[in-house]
Amino acid sequence: MNLEQIEAFLYVSLTKSFKKAGEILYISQPTVSARIKSLEKELGCDLFIRLGKSISLTREGKTFLPFAKTSLETIQSGILTIQQNNQNIKDELSISIVLSMSHYIFPKLIRQFHNTYPKIKLAIHSGHSHNVLEMVLNHETPLGISRSVGHPKIETIHLFNDEMVIVTYPNHPFASMEKVSLSKVAREKLLLYDHGSIDWVLINNAFNKLNLKPNAVLETDNIELVKQMVKKEIGIGIIPFSSIVEERPLKDLRIIKIKDQPQLNRPYQLIYLKDTKIDGTLKIFIDFVKVNIGALLPPQ
Repeated sequence: MNLEQIEAFLYVSLTKSFKKAGEILYISQPTVSARIKSLEKELGCDLFIRLGKSISLTREGKTFLPFAKTSLETIQSGILTIQQNNQNIKDELSISIVLSMSHYIFPKLIRQFHNTYPKIKLAIHSGHSHNVLEMVLNHETPLGISRSVGHPKIETIHLFNDEMVIVTYPNHPFASMEKVSLSKVAREKLLLYDHGSIDWVLINNAFNKLNLKPNAVLETDNIELVKQMVKKEIGIGIIPFSSIVEERPLKDLRIIKIKDQPQLNRPYQLIYLKDTKIDGTLKIFIDFVKVNIGALLPPQ
């Protein structure tokens, strides 16, 4: 049994996909399958139930999962400790990131990275998701962090899903609720974020799917402005959950989930050109993000 087998097992169990696990590990789908088969042979049991495109853990797989997680976390902690002690790595890396992440989660991540690798200089460029994609396609940056984008020349690594939530002021009728339907939201004065953006399209598609027309009284490309307008009781907003992490526990805002649209979230991903060689400082940064991003996400 080796680390490669354990990684393959964990990422398949996490993504429910051999293909997605391969993308995360920079290996082919057949290689993932081979590592799983080798691990199953060594353990003497099947770890996954495969029914068409559906993949789930067997009883033995569920039993083995916490031990595999502990093993990998221990090894990653050891690697991180060694890396932290090896602070003489000196290099420069350019990254393009989507604006919303640059304001909220990314600064904490960069602080941790700088503490670990103080001699690696990061050049950070921000923009909307299509700007991030263009910078990667034009070789302006080797790596981007964006919301979900698709392009035949691009490889992606999923990082996390950011749920869209309702924010209200404390004395609004929704403030005491845990969840609210879009049909009720549509009747309220609504402050929308970034007309024409992925967020805006996501929200409007959700309303359109239910044949609802939102009562939008303001649209802006500034999440902070939405929050300030809500605090002034001008209306309620729909914003990404990660954008309010710095304000918890909340005093002037209340968070309400959307109960009839559980899929109303936006994925964040690492993107890079398919012919990019993942090594050196680039690999160090990608591995660092994958290992540490989960601890920075706000509890929902």
